Amino acid sequence: MASRAEEHLNPSLPRLRVFADESALAREGATLFVARIRERILAQGHASVILAGGGSPRLLYVEAGTLFSEWPRTQLEKIFFVPGDERMVGLEDPRSNSRMIRETLFSGGVFPDSSFERIRGESPSPEEEALRYEHVLLDRFKTTGLHVPAFDWAFLGVGEDGHTASLFPGSDPSDEHRRLVLPVPQKGDRLPRISLGYRLLAHAQQIVFLAPGRKKRDILREILVEMKDCPVQKLLTLSFENGHHPEFWIDREADDPSFSRRMLESPVSPDTRG
Repeated sequence: MASRAEEHLNPSLPRLRVFADESALAREGATLFVARIRERILAQGHASVILAGGGSPRLLYVEAGTLFSEWPRTQLEKIFFVPGDERMVGLEDPRSNSRMIRETLFSGGVFPDSSFERIRGESPSPEEEALRYEHVLLDRFKTTGLHVPAFDWAFLGVGEDGHTASLFPGSDPSDEHRRLVLPVPQKGDRLPRISLGYRLLAHAQQIVFLAPGRKKRDILREILVEMKDCPVQKLLTLSFENGHHPEFWIDREADDPSFSRRMLESPVSPDTRG
C-alpha cells in the first residue's frame, strides 16, 4: 500500500477498492453506486451513467436494480443510462449488451423507457448508427461537437488484452481520440461494434473499472505495475489529465500485493434512498 507521502507525490496512483469476493463486489458496489447517483441527483437534479457490457457487471446490475426499485418514479426519471459499447446484433441476440442491461438493471420494470438510450445494434450501417448516436448524446446534453458531454458515472470492463468498451489494442488511436462515438470493424471472429470513444469516456466524472476474478489478475498487473500500453492505460491517462480519479473495483482473487494503489474504504452505510 502506498504511504501518505507517496500519495502526495503521485496523485495519479490508481484507486483500488477490493471486495471479499464477486458477490460482495456486486452487493456492496451496487450500494455505493446507487448512493453516489442519489448524491448527484440531490446536487444537480439529474444523473447520467455509462454502463459496461459483458459478464462482470451482471450481478452488480441486479443488485442495483433492486435498490432502485425502492425509489419513486419521479426520481428514477432523473437518471439517464447509455451502454459503453454494443455489438452489431439485434436485441433478441444473447450477445447484445442492451439485452443484458435490460434483463438485469431494468428487469424490475420500474424505470421509464426514456431512461435508457440504446445503441441500435440491428442497424445495417455501423458508421451511420455511430453518427446518429453521437447526435443523440449531443442533443441530450445540449452540447456541440466542440464540447464533450460529461457523464456522472461510467462502469467499464477490463479485457484480458487491456481493451475496454470496444476500444481494442492495435486500432486507430487518432480516430478513437477524435470521435465521441465510433464504429469498430469486424476483425476475425470479433463482430463489428459501436463504442463510445476515448474523449467521451475520459470526461466521465467517475470511471469505475470492474475486474473481479483470478483471470483478471495478470492484465491488472500489466496495467498497474508494468504500465502496459493498452486502451485501459490510455483512458486512465486521459481521465487523470481531466482531473478525475478512476477506480478499479476488484475482488481478492484479482488482487495482488504488487499493485500500486490508493486503497479506498467503503462508507459504513451509504444512503441509497430515492
